[in-house]
Amino acid sequence: MEQLEGEGICLRAVDYGESDRILTLYLAQKGKVAVKARGCKNQKSKLKYATTPLCFGKYYLVGADRYTLVGCDTIDSFFEVTLDPVKYYCSCVILEVVDKMCLEDEYNHRLFVAMLNALNELCHSDEYPKVSLFNSLKEITLALGYEVKAITLKDYLNYFYHTHGVKINALKELIKLGEFSV
Repeated sequence: MEQLEGEGICLRAVDYGESDRILTLYLAQKGKVAVKARGCKNQKSKLKYATTPLCFGKYYLVGADRYTLVGCDTIDSFFEVTLDPVKYYCSCVILEVVDKMCLEDEYNHRLFVAMLNALNELCHSDEYPKVSLFNSLKEITLALGYEVKAITLKDYLNYFYHTHGVKINALKELIKLGEFSV
């Protein structure tokens, strides 16, 4: 049974059964991996925090074909972005782009750094969140190997859908949110 440990960010968590979740993590040394987190939905679970999207930590995994989460040391939860709906949607866009545009076990250090910098900026900077997201999407798409000629966030939405057939739902909702602002 293989043991794997490394810094990573939880991109997505899907409930599985009564008390488990299937996580999608992006690990700095391995790339995107699927992980089963057993018993994490139980009220007294010590790994509950590690199974939430945006959790950045050192993850401890075991397994052969599929990994199972056995531990996590949190580095940052990016909790501050959850207090502002615009920052939260911007963070969700970053996670969704990385999740949908990467293949499993495809390692890209530049992408990991771009994603981590984007989340740090959204969480700890005073810059307007949509401007920060726009600049971050430029870095993330470059890290993925694409140069996008975008002027607005809607251009990125159209790019992902028309070029790659990928719907970035959080970006669509963020654009809608902006249309209803006063």
